Amino acid sequence: MKFSIETGERKDQVKETEAKLSGPDLAQGVDISQISDGAMLPGHANGEAILLARRGDELFAIGAICTHYGAPLVDGLLVGDTVRCPWHHACFSLRNGAPLRAPALDPVSCWRVEQRDGKAYVCEKLAHVESSRLAAANDKTLSMIIVGGGGAGNIAAETLRREGFSGRIILLSADASGPCDRPNLSKGFLAGTSAAESNPLRPPAFYREHGIEPQLDAPVAPLDTQGELADDGAGMDVVDAGEPHQRVADRCRRDPELSRQGGARQR
Repeated sequence: MKFSIETGERKDQVKETEAKLSGPDLAQGVDISQISDGAMLPGHANGEAILLARRGDELFAIGAICTHYGAPLVDGLLVGDTVRCPWHHACFSLRNGAPLRAPALDPVSCWRVEQRDGKAYVCEKLAHVESSRLAAANDKTLSMIIVGGGGAGNIAAETLRREGFSGRIILLSADASGPCDRPNLSKGFLAGTSAAESNPLRPPAFYREHGIEPQLDAPVAPLDTQGELADDGAGMDVVDAGEPHQRVADRCRRDPELSRQGGARQR
């Protein structure tokens, strides 16, 4: 199951930036001597902005634009076999384009690079590899609860799936709406330059498809890690991975030390 869904203003920004092509036509080839080890060269091929990066004797071609807000990755940093975005420090793999760090949710494209006669040629675009796929939610014996339905909680849920976790994922949020792009909400949306459709990080279908369960209007106060319970502050458990009918409040009343620790006991 691939996850490559962009919505609203962010997608428009990326497309607009990609339309401004610059640098050499990498499909026609460039001298390898132009690219020193650890350097990046912006260019284009077949109408798409591409970043050519060198690590030792290896050359990598990836999309030149960050999939988060459209920053030019050439202004970022090469760290090992990754590139870091200059604006918000998203991180992408040079080898397969996978997003390795927030706030980017989607991969950048990759192209095959061929070296011959002292030149580097950017060839066909490569399909996104397995690291750009989410695991299936098919293990009913495992559960993971994420407290907080903002951008961090969303990326935690996606990363669990990307890294192969196949159990149940429950995303608890005190908000009445799903994970949203808060910077866009407080800037572009309020300024009237972006539409309401640009605010959700993912559409509802994404969570259904990948077995991620957002539970809205579900604030969490104390936690009982031993009983695997999370309390909504009014004494009711908002999720219980093991015992469906128990209350955290009852546990706290029976255990004053647990109550003093906010319902969370260290193991």
